[in-house]
Amino acid sequence: MADDPQSAHERKLRRWANEAPPDPTEAIVGVLQLLGKAAIKRAQVPRPRHLDLLTFDEIVRYFVEERPDTPEVDHGALLIRQGLASGIPCLQLFVDSANRPCLSPTGSPHGRFMVARRLDRELTAMLGGRELIIFE
Repeated sequence: MADDPQSAHERKLRRWANEAPPDPTEAIVGVLQLLGKAAIKRAQVPRPRHLDLLTFDEIVRYFVEERPDTPEVDHGALLIRQGLASGIPCLQLFVDSANRPCLSPTGSPHGRFMVARRLDRELTAMLGGRELIIFE
């Protein structure tokens, strides 16, 4: 007899609940791997900024006010990972037209890494259960 979907889901949750939370450095490296291996080789992973509440307005403010003066920057990307007990890792990057992270002359990605305890309603609604938003 097949397990009902609810009990299978509960077993998955219990398995993850017994594991230690991921190191923030590992989390950013994993996200950068999704964006491209070239960024991993050159990126210098910053220490994450910890926030109680990350808002949609703060994300937009950063993309407008902190945009690097480099022609490669085409748009912005926000990647998040929900469901971790240690917080919500959020990687905010400026990317080129091929969605690759734009790098500074030192090899660091133009962007920032944060760990938020929670997201505001507007940002949560924009995400709609996804882990990536593109800002153009």
